[in-house]
Order: sequence, then structure tokens, then C-alpha cells
Amino acid sequence: MSSQNPFEAALEAALADASRSGGVETALLGAELYVSPTDGRPPEGTVFGRDVPFRLNGLSLDDERQATAAFSRPEFATAVFGEPASMGIRGRHLLEAFESGWIVLNPGQQAGLVLSPSDIASILARAGDAQPTVENPNVEVLTPEQAPTALIANMKAVLDHPAIHSAWVSQTRDRTSGETGWRIEVYGDLDVSAVRERVHQGTLGLDFGDEPLNLLIGPASETVGAGYRIV
Repeated sequence: MSSQNPFEAALEAALADASRSGGVETALLGAELYVSPTDGRPPEGTVFGRDVPFRLNGLSLDDERQATAAFSRPEFATAVFGEPASMGIRGRHLLEAFESGWIVLNPGQQAGLVLSPSDIASILARAGDAQPTVENPNVEVLTPEQAPTALIANMKAVLDHPAIHSAWVSQTRDRTSGETGWRIEVYGDLDVSAVRERVHQGTLGLDFGDEPLNLLIGPASETVGAGYRIV
């Protein structure tokens, strides 16, 4: 497929090499997916789940179970529903909203994915508090004036892995509260739970005071993270 987005590229890589399946979960959590609300896109200012029920078009699986459908591109929905998908949603938010049901990704395409409730629960459990690498306008990302040499050394020791493409460390500042913290960005195909455990190991023996350390994850790519490169 030409001009693949990160989720499509990760899915293709995992189908070719099962050892890269961790990259699919990472890409899925941060992917911009496209869905078709059952009653059409709501009026501006209307919030799904608060003002109107959050119901999305889906389809029946071979065992007649109903599954919510989501697509990596709006036009992929045309073959299934007769028109492009009308609404974008972050992958993690889709999983959280429909974690008790089935989700089918890219139905009608050569490469797709079917997730059961247990699959969804497992993905969210492995992700824990790790978030996709999507920028938050309320958080300013800064490069420390002095490199945090001890933190970089610790993280390099635990994140130097063939399935990790790159990792970066930076500081953050909440634009509203002024609270400062640290952030680690990790891009690769390693299972998210394994990334979380390695980052935890890298913090042992370090004193962050009251500053939080946030982990952001993304699929293997040429993305340049913020701050200092670790690996």
C-alpha cells in the first residue's frame, strides 16, 4: 500500500514478522481512526456520550457477533457503508469507549484486525498509563539546559534494544499550573508492557522529587522526539 500511515505500516510489518506485533498495539493506541456514527455526525458543540449516545456503525462477523467498525482512512469505509467515514477518533479512545464489545479494523481491506473484548482489555492493560505521542496544547515541552546525564545513562542501558527504534528525554511544563515534569518518548515495536517495565527499571535509584515522569509511546518511525536522544 502506498503512502502508508503508521498504523498501516505497523500492521503490515507484524503480518510479515510476528515478532513485531508489539508495534501494532503501539500504533493502534495513537492512530487517528475513522468511524461512522449511526445517526450521522452530531451538530457542532454536541458531545458524544454526554449529549447524545455514542453509537457507531458496525457489521456482523462470521459468527454473527456484532462489531464496531473503524478505518485507518475515511475512504476505506465506502466499500462497507457506501460513503466515507465522517468522524475521527484516537485509537486509545475507541478502545476505551467500546472495550466491552468487538472492534473490527479496516474491514474490506487486504490487511485488517478483529479485536475481542479480551483483546481490547489486554491492550489497555499492557499500555497502562503510557500515552500515545500526541501533543497536548496545555503542556510545553522543553529541552533541559543541562543534559540529565544520569537519567540518560540509565535509560540507555535499558532501552538499547533491537525492537526500539529511538528514545528521547525532555522536560515539560503545564501552561496552566506551572507544574514541571519529565517525559520519555519511546518509538519501536517492543510490547508496550515491556517498554513500561524497562522505563521503570531506568528510574530506579534516581530522585525526581515531586516531578512526574510521563511515558509516551509511538511506532517505529523516523520521528524526531523532543529534547535529548537516548538511543
